[in-house]
Amino acid sequence: MMVGMFGLGWLIMLLVIGLPILLVVLLVGGAAGFLQNQTHLSTMQNQVPVYHSAVNLSQVAVPPARYYSHCGAGLQADWTNCPQCGAPIQ
Repeated sequence: MMVGMFGLGWLIMLLVIGLPILLVVLLVGGAAGFLQNQTHLSTMQNQVPVYHSAVNLSQVAVPPARYYSHCGAGLQADWTNCPQCGAPIQ
């Protein structure tokens, strides 16, 4: 019976002393991490954002300069024949 009480005393002492120490350590560590994160965010606010285009400009379709009146196909300025019907362009 004496051994059981002795073990219970250690457990209670561990809870009474160890638990507050553990909570203080966790709070201080969390506050330090929070302050470090805030410092990182404030330095990021002073930077100019960089935007990257999601469109590859080499793959963007250029609208045709003109349209063929016979079939309505789009024509480039330097073409001499219609790509759709093959007729010569006047």
